Amino acid sequence: MQLRILLLLAAFLPVVYDAWKLRIIDRKRQEPLPEEVRDVYTEERWKTFVAHKHDLRVPHLIGQGWSFLLDCVMILTPFFLLIENWSHGNNYHAVAIAVFLMTVIPLLVSVPLDWYRCFKIDEKYGLNRRTTAEFVKDQLVDTIGGFVLTLLLYELLAFILLHLRSWTHGFSIPVLHGLLLTAGIAAVLIIFMYGASWIAWRLMRMRYVFTPLEEGDLKNRILTLIKDSRHPVKRIEVYNESSKSTSKNAFVLKLPFYRSIGIADNFLNENAEEELLGVLAHEAGHLKHRPDIRNILTWIMGGLAFVIAAVCILHGEYIAVIERAFEQAFGLSRMNPVLSISIAGWLLTPLLFPFMVFRNYTSRCEEYEADRNAVSEGYGEPLIKTFKELSNDELVDVNPADVIEFLEYDHPGMYHRICAIRKAIASQG
Repeated sequence: MQLRILLLLAAFLPVVYDAWKLRIIDRKRQEPLPEEVRDVYTEERWKTFVAHKHDLRVPHLIGQGWSFLLDCVMILTPFFLLIENWSHGNNYHAVAIAVFLMTVIPLLVSVPLDWYRCFKIDEKYGLNRRTTAEFVKDQLVDTIGGFVLTLLLYELLAFILLHLRSWTHGFSIPVLHGLLLTAGIAAVLIIFMYGASWIAWRLMRMRYVFTPLEEGDLKNRILTLIKDSRHPVKRIEVYNESSKSTSKNAFVLKLPFYRSIGIADNFLNENAEEELLGVLAHEAGHLKHRPDIRNILTWIMGGLAFVIAAVCILHGEYIAVIERAFEQAFGLSRMNPVLSISIAGWLLTPLLFPFMVFRNYTSRCEEYEADRNAVSEGYGEPLIKTFKELSNDELVDVNPADVIEFLEYDHPGMYHRICAIRKAIASQG
């Protein structure tokens, strides 16, 4: 029972963290906006922003409570024992049953909450253009795609766990063989991640209609912006965001050996060409990015994770003892890959949090770098104007609390971002 309590505490940590985060956010919104972003919102529009975020709070808390409740059910009930019995001892069947249940049961609450957010809250504030048919289509694409990817990942992990003892001859192989085995497993998982990225991209193309940007002056100016990119861009496309929301965005898709640019039709149709080019000059900065010290540190952290994994494989007998203790705590008679993967998820999430914080930091640095590229192309002021307009249109928090931005934001908050752009413009002048 003590081990189950440990898992409960690990599952409860995100709830505590979220409560702390909401308290910080509420306190920050009581402060006046800094001068650099004060013109984003009129007084009336600021009240609309606060009201929108307040309305989103209830579905957010319900969703978080539902997620924690499901974790409690899995930890405190004979869930894993039932999965084992239903699978008749076949571990791969057990994985499939568990993934199916973990996909379908959360939908009982998540789908109604998504519907409420879409058609009650976003509709109320003029942010939604999605029809019921579009909503159902998106839910089906996301659910089926998520189920397939999760099932493939869990089955792959189950296969590795079930064969690891035999591959290592009872965890007694030489160090070099252990390192080679770890490298092989890491390579398979990396290939899977890249494959999953391709699948996610295909799913996005099922949700949206992508059409090539028509030939003309705009396309020629975009091609000029990206001509010095490290990898050629295969496509420049427009997607029909207007069928779903008022959001305006442009992005660069970076997959192995493939680059493309996507532009929301809202952006193309409702903003000035200079503003669009400012954002695309920013995206071109991402295409020109070269590894720096922060990327090297990320690779070093990845290498450290590799070493830890190798040590675990070479000393798997100790891991097996811990695993057996958990199996007994859940009343299981043998190794259960579903339980092993679930426990790893509960326990590793808080342990991996520092890495995610560092990854967010490096991502923000890359965003600042891309903004500087837009400034160097002469689009600093149009970029600032665009950011302010988009923030107003989409009710963005333009001045998040510094600690929340540091911990969670993979893009800089608008206040710090505009300050950095102003500084880059001044350094050029």
